[in-house]
Formats: sequence, C-alpha cells, structure tokens
Amino acid sequence: MKVKLTIVALLFVTLASAQSGTQPATTAQPIPESSFHWGIRAGLNFTSIRGNGMDTKFGTGAEGGLFGSWDFSKNWSLQPEILVSQSNTKRSDDFMVYYVNSGKASGNTAIKLTTLNVPVLLKYNVTKMFSVLAGPQYNYMLFDNEDLLRDDKDAFTKGEFSGNVGAQFNVQSVSIYGRYNFGLSDINNVDDRYSWHSSHILIGVAVRLK
Repeated sequence: MKVKLTIVALLFVTLASAQSGTQPATTAQPIPESSFHWGIRAGLNFTSIRGNGMDTKFGTGAEGGLFGSWDFSKNWSLQPEILVSQSNTKRSDDFMVYYVNSGKASGNTAIKLTTLNVPVLLKYNVTKMFSVLAGPQYNYMLFDNEDLLRDDKDAFTKGEFSGNVGAQFNVQSVSIYGRYNFGLSDINNVDDRYSWHSSHILIGVAVRLK
C-alpha cells in the first residue's frame, strides 16, 4: 500500500513539474495591421423611377469615380466611394393627369439627372475571389435637364438617401461588380400627394491602384 501511495505521489510531482517547468510559454498572437487601398471604378447605371406620372422602364446611363477600402481584418473592409452618376428616365404619358395644375404639357419627355453619390459600404470577403457588399448612400443633384413644371420649378429633390446591396468578383487588382441601389427617401418635389422612389441596377469594373 505504501508503495502504491509513493508511486501516485511521484506521478503528481512529475505532472506538476511538467506543467510549470517544461511547458513552453504562450506567446501573444500578432494582431494583423489594417491597410488602406484606393482605386477607380466605372460602369453602367440602369435607372427606373417608380411613382405616379413617371415611366418605370429602366433607362441606361453611366457612372464613375473613386473608391477607398480600409481592410480592418482578413474578411471585413469598409469601402467609401465618391461617384458621379448620370441617370436617364422618362415621364409617363399620363403625367399631366396627376399634375394638371403644376405640370408643363410641353416639357421634356426624356429626363437626364446627374448626381454626386457617396456610398459607404461594408464589404465581406467570402473567398479571396468573391465579396458581398451592403451599405447606405447619399445622392446630391448636380444638374438636370428636366422642365416638367411651370415657372422653372424643380420636380426632383436635391438630396436622396438610398441603400446598396451587391457582389463582386476579384482577380488580383481588378473587380467586376454588380449592385442594386434602392431609394429610401421620396424624391418628388412637386407636392406631397404622390411619392417617387428610384431604383438602379449597376454593373461595372473597379481597378485598385494602390
């Protein structure tokens, strides 16, 4: 019995010594440093404006500008952008039915809107070659050719809030993207009887320069 107790005691002493003396010290894992990249992107903008008096068919335009990418982990990035976008749309044939008191019957049917867009997107890299993005966007009207209303009044608001969802394929420094941008705020500046909301389908190419 004494022999068994001695053996057990020796085993405990040996294990304790192994834990305290022979086990290597744990070293802190280095935290990956964040990095910042920037580049240019350009593509097509297919626009539709939904609402009474507007033609909901998608018109083809273009957009382009700069983007930045702050990579704060292996999978997550914050991607702000600044873009100039041209949207082409039309008023519907029954526009004057809804705006008979304020509308101009001889106004342009085709409408071009040029906006400065500032999206701030959160990007998740599913794999090295495939990423998904989502985030808010603010649009500011730079100029337009519309003359829908009498007395040269603006039919569209100057500012708009919208949202983005999309995905992109990445091959080294080049990305091919597709996005859907949906208007969150009413852009009808005529009156408050009807609301107009924009929709944009965006496809294009982004090139990282740094």
